[in-house]
Amino acid sequence: MAGYRIHWLWASRLCLLILLVAHTQTGSASQTDTQLQLEADKETSVPFEYFNQHIFLTLTVDGHPSLYFLFDTGTSTNILDLEASQRLGLKLESMRKEKDLGMGNGKVSMAAATDVDARLGDVRVANKLAIVDLHGLQQVNGHKMDGILGFPLLERFVVELDFQSQMLTLYPARSYKYKGSGDVLILSQKKYPATVPVVLGTDNLRQQDTTLEVDTGSDATVILYSRFARQVHLVQDTQQPKDQLAYGIGGSFPVQLTRLRFIEMGNSKISPLTAIFMETTPSDPYRRKMGGAMGTAILAKYQRLIFDVPHKRIILESPMQATALKNAPHAP
Repeated sequence: MAGYRIHWLWASRLCLLILLVAHTQTGSASQTDTQLQLEADKETSVPFEYFNQHIFLTLTVDGHPSLYFLFDTGTSTNILDLEASQRLGLKLESMRKEKDLGMGNGKVSMAAATDVDARLGDVRVANKLAIVDLHGLQQVNGHKMDGILGFPLLERFVVELDFQSQMLTLYPARSYKYKGSGDVLILSQKKYPATVPVVLGTDNLRQQDTTLEVDTGSDATVILYSRFARQVHLVQDTQQPKDQLAYGIGGSFPVQLTRLRFIEMGNSKISPLTAIFMETTPSDPYRRKMGGAMGTAILAKYQRLIFDVPHKRIILESPMQATALKNAPHAP
């Protein structure tokens, strides 16, 4: 956050809204990716860079190394930046300009590239990429962004983030068995998006049960959708400046801040915290039933975060739990 401009919140969500439209034109990249043969029969670890509360991984695409991808579980498919696709000489399908595809009023370039070989370490993680102009997001975030690695990774692997060592580990989903004592949160479904039940305590002394999407592409604490915010009578935090802005692919738009007494997930409780609520609610019927999303400002408080989507769970390990489990294997 710089000058109280909240310019990072909806990067992942806007990519999602754009790609929902892209799917109707070019086919679902997620469906194609899940048909890839699993190449790794053992765990594979790669380092990540934690920059301004965003997770950046280095991928190789069609033999071109050192491409920076944002790891964003809130994006429904995998993305390659338009300029990067041109630099790599990829053949694109159906390039066009679209508007009104998310927050902001700008037009967005959109296409698809098929039969690509995108690898994280030695593991192939995608063979189809949506092509989106990420130049604006790259400027706002202050980090080179050649692409976004999204939810399809969670469908094929168990994915562990270790924030202390800044390592991401992929486990073969078919043989994974968790042996630790972390806090296990049950997902509402195996498919996109990854949502967990939480309890929110508001400043009006109410407790609200809801579901939040787990979104590593946002560096926020909690993002609340307007429909839910109205239901629980949230009000703007008068100690914070007005007219704050969030930034998405289509441009900037206003947000408001509010205070929460706590968020409770399983046996974990974090308090107090500042949350953000939007002026709009996603048009997707599934999301209209959700309270919102949580980002890395909360997720990084845990030492390890394990996405085990194939077994419908997310596991949170505190530093104390992680220390006790340092030498305990997570997979046979």
